[in-house]
Amino acid sequence: MSRPKKAPVDRRDDLLAVRLTSGERAELERSAGALGLTVAEFMRRRALGYRLPPLDTQTQAMASLAAALMPIGVNLNQLTRTANAGRLLPHSIEELATRITALLDGFYGPGADERGPQL
Repeated sequence: MSRPKKAPVDRRDDLLAVRLTSGERAELERSAGALGLTVAEFMRRRALGYRLPPLDTQTQAMASLAAALMPIGVNLNQLTRTANAGRLLPHSIEELATRITALLDGFYGPGADERGPQL
């Protein structure tokens, strides 16, 4: 038995072509895949304001980690700018870098370098 035909109003038969860079397409595919959607369904839902399904737990954990690392990255950028301007850095900068590396290694696994974890 075949599926019942959709009403003409419910048929998705209108095609919209969109030009993207390869980076944009990769980002759309990654975002859609993380939600278990096709790229077309993801774009339709985002553009029309429909609800998106919740992220799976691993993706949520990665998003939380990225959000937590953002302020650290901002601070690191400020310290780098200070160092490049020839001003003195706080003495604890190496300790801080070691702690950040340890946290990242705990999440991603140890660095591939034999000398130990890498930032």
